[in-house]
Amino acid sequence: MDLTVRDACEEDADAVSALLGEMGYPMSAEIAATVVRRFVRHPGSRLQVADGPDGLVGLVATQTVPRLDADALSCRITDLVVSASRRRRGIGAALLDAAEREARRAGAPRLDLSSGDWRDDAHSFYAAMGFETRARAFTKRLDPA
Repeated sequence: MDLTVRDACEEDADAVSALLGEMGYPMSAEIAATVVRRFVRHPGSRLQVADGPDGLVGLVATQTVPRLDADALSCRITDLVVSASRRRRGIGAALLDAAEREARRAGAPRLDLSSGDWRDDAHSFYAAMGFETRARAFTKRLDPA
């Protein structure tokens, strides 16, 4: 498959909206444009998309964060999605490669991610790509102040 991984731009909002909807995070194209702008402007954040002959088929969002341990920095994958109709064609691997390049560019010696307990296929994919289960993720939703 002819594929280019590139930085997202506001013009990608419709496709980003559709991809996030497939991931279970539905949002309008208008809100997706705001999300793209936030990633473009936020230091340490990067949103990259997989652009194929038929348009955008995947995305990966990363955030480089400081750590208190010896690793000093971590590059966290906050979101990764490949369109359901395009899975198992190497797109996810290409997006993970892009995230790894971003981690190395930032000087982060580790790449972290968390994945919902219900995403068994994703867990198998991550393991096949060299990720190990090393911790548990916890989330607490905060009420607006």
